[in-house]
Amino acid sequence: MTNKEDKKYGVLLMVLIPIAIIFLGYLYSKGPGERHDQPKKGTSAIYSIWLTEAEVAPNKKDQSQWDVDGTAPDLSAMVVWKDQIILNTVTSNDSLIARWDPIAISIGDVFQGEVSTSTVKRIARIRAEKGEKFSIGLFDEDIVSRDYVGGWEIETTELRPGTCELTSKKTLNRLIISVTQDDNLTVPDRNFKLKGATYLEEPTEIMLEMVKRWANEAKESVKELGNNMGEKIEKIGQQVEQQKNRLEEAIKETSQKTEDKIREMLDSLRDK
Repeated sequence: MTNKEDKKYGVLLMVLIPIAIIFLGYLYSKGPGERHDQPKKGTSAIYSIWLTEAEVAPNKKDQSQWDVDGTAPDLSAMVVWKDQIILNTVTSNDSLIARWDPIAISIGDVFQGEVSTSTVKRIARIRAEKGEKFSIGLFDEDIVSRDYVGGWEIETTELRPGTCELTSKKTLNRLIISVTQDDNLTVPDRNFKLKGATYLEEPTEIMLEMVKRWANEAKESVKELGNNMGEKIEKIGQQVEQQKNRLEEAIKETSQKTEDKIREMLDSLRDK
């Protein structure tokens, strides 16, 4: 080869080698359960799930309005499996119909350089095991609390790749779940039904504990904000008092100087 051909060949290798490494790393990072739609014999299936859509009634369970200002609820959801919260969705503000995407990138992740396939995916992974269930809870998020709207308890063995729609005449009218058996998030064009799903009128213990924790954190934040505001108001009051005292001193000083000046003028007139 000539020097010119060697240079072209070297440049081509510099371009292709990184691409090949990235591609091989991607294939290597995907486990057997992610590369195939069906699990191996003797192993249970692992599913990736996320909530696609939720629709709630126009009023609360007691028929009162959602918010005092007449706006729709701020909806968020969580998925609980093996007594652990494995997914918290973002909040869909002022919505009777909330929708969520399985991929989301936060500004914080971008600035911190933590954007990867694991940080951008907002999904829950569940292993299908006989006798195991998972639960989904929907909440209305307020300033100092999160009110439970409704939810479902589902058998893990009933999961299938595709889309499932759960409906009820309760406050949580409709819930759509998307399920895949790999992490490429391509949902098969197939609907499946959950025969053993149970509607949850009340939150599970794990959900309730988390709601209490959120409430305490919100109250502490409001309290801290109130204390900070109180300190600022107190400082403003002190500054106003200081300015008032300075003004009074200035008035007294001015009055004294004026009085002295008048006295001098009178004395000068008497001398004449």
